[in-house]
Amino acid sequence: MNNKYLVYFLFSVFVCSSQTKDEVKKILNSYDLNELKGLYLESKSSDLKKESLINNFLLNNPTLKRHFTSKGKDFEIVNIVDGLPIYITTDNASAATATKTKSLHSGGDLNINIEGQNMYVGVWDGGYALVNHVEYMDDNSVSRVTTPQNSLPNPPTSDHATHVMGTIIAKGVSATAKGMAPKATAVSYNWTNDLTTVTNEVTTNALLISNHSYGVPVINDSGQAQASWIMGCYDSQARSWDQLAYSAPYYLMVASAGNSGGDTYSGGLAEGYDKLTQEKNAKNNLVIANSNPFVLPNGNVNLFPINSSSSQGPADDGRIKPDLAGDGTNLISSYNTNTTSYATLTGTSMASPNVAGSLLLLQQYYNELNQNFMRASTLKGLACHTARDGGTTGPDAKFGWGLLDTKKAAQVISKDNLNTAIISEITLNQGEQYTFQVGVTAEEKLEASISWTDPAGLQKDGILNSPVPVLVNDLDLRITKDANVYFPYKLQLSNVAAAAITGDNIVDNIEKVDVANPSGIYTVTVSHKGNLSSGSQTFSLVVTGSNFQNLSTNSNDFDNIVIYPNPANDVLNFNGSQLSDVDFIRINEISGKEVYRSNALEINSIDVSSLAKGVYFLTFEGNQKSVTKKFIKK
Repeated sequence: MNNKYLVYFLFSVFVCSSQTKDEVKKILNSYDLNELKGLYLESKSSDLKKESLINNFLLNNPTLKRHFTSKGKDFEIVNIVDGLPIYITTDNASAATATKTKSLHSGGDLNINIEGQNMYVGVWDGGYALVNHVEYMDDNSVSRVTTPQNSLPNPPTSDHATHVMGTIIAKGVSATAKGMAPKATAVSYNWTNDLTTVTNEVTTNALLISNHSYGVPVINDSGQAQASWIMGCYDSQARSWDQLAYSAPYYLMVASAGNSGGDTYSGGLAEGYDKLTQEKNAKNNLVIANSNPFVLPNGNVNLFPINSSSSQGPADDGRIKPDLAGDGTNLISSYNTNTTSYATLTGTSMASPNVAGSLLLLQQYYNELNQNFMRASTLKGLACHTARDGGTTGPDAKFGWGLLDTKKAAQVISKDNLNTAIISEITLNQGEQYTFQVGVTAEEKLEASISWTDPAGLQKDGILNSPVPVLVNDLDLRITKDANVYFPYKLQLSNVAAAAITGDNIVDNIEKVDVANPSGIYTVTVSHKGNLSSGSQTFSLVVTGSNFQNLSTNSNDFDNIVIYPNPANDVLNFNGSQLSDVDFIRINEISGKEVYRSNALEINSIDVSSLAKGVYFLTFEGNQKSVTKKFIKK
């Protein structure tokens, strides 16, 4: 290939979850479908423009092909930028052990039997998975994989797509190739016009998770470095995916970081860093690095160094990217040579489905306990909050927040239901702050995280290493005790290779605060700077610690109000001497949507029979005091 041509290096895996019809309807009812329709039409129009550019380019360059194979990889032109073609190309049981996903499976040590039952997964890739591979067949010899873009019963297949699909849903005919969600069903998409087809899945099937293991490499197929501004840049691609995420707040894009870890170029933030491209620099997705865990015979993982080929961050404005690491080294999975073939592959393309399939199980488990799925920001925040540190304390530009720990995340979901941890979704209005107190006494850390789906920022195509934050709504998390203030982690843009420090984070839409050796009562506060877009921002909160006790939901709470029964069926009762100070009562869904509001007027019960099953928050407010109680509607 001519050295002047820009190569677009792509690997894609997609996980979505349409689940039951009622669950799909519930999620879609919370979306602005007109906004999503507009995004779909905009994306489709963009696809048509790209097609026209490609056809014109090929007419003027008849020696070039739209599709070709080089060094064992398939390439395809997907766009023309500045007169140059952009190409796309393809970049387990052990993985389930390394990330502790196996603990959720049947026979796992959590005893919860979560394997993707009734969950729906999608894979976007360079071609279609081999739909009749033995690993995808159900007990009735019917494939759990369909290909919506191709009506053939057995369309042409991709080895990469087949491997990725197996990493997510292989049922374990070969025990060493069992996937993360072995009982899930799946759709297999070609990556052509992926933003358009993903938007359609979000709009029609309430897609929950998508995994995309593809992007522009640092070095193209001819050995030449790409334009330096591409690396780390919040460009139009990153912005488009953020637009979709903001319009569909239950949807999470999972993307591989890329395999340019050993490549070098001039103009980056620092030598050996700043190698993430296009959608990898979006704010609202989850970008996955490739770890190489050493799994001991007893199943423990004592070391999990980052693979040297894994692309490093951060984003140009200093945001923590990649977000997490998965196990993507020497993964055995299904292959397309024949219906019983397997292969061992390595790369962030393998780490990404390891994480995506595991996150699907966390959504399933949360829904089983709460009759609701988590918002994407909650799932992302929970995964980052519970990740295993990758060496240095706090996040870094190689691991992100560390190696995924699916078991620990599931345990936090369980603890939330026992009120020994917090997983909440809260709407912060303009000028407000959210404050509550927790008590903790033990050797372990007190840990609090917030994460939110941020509105799309201003794209910076063509700008090299812009340090200007692309964050739109800047929320702040602090923990205080007496005169001590504990700040969140942040990377140092002046030295991206250094360990994270703590301080005021003005770039990330996930913040985490740790308190070592905690003892006593701590105040957690969430506030914001400046004006909030649309006047409010829903955020996700995760709090954990040893001997944890949630003392209140606001520092000025009504501390003696009690609600019962919980769970409630028809009537929710409450009592307490402070009820006379309550001016009004409101109920919010777990999504933040208000479903009930009333003046107190000395009432002491609420008819909740008309509410759907799920988790709700009952807030009492008045006399500059408030308290929020979580309850479950049966």
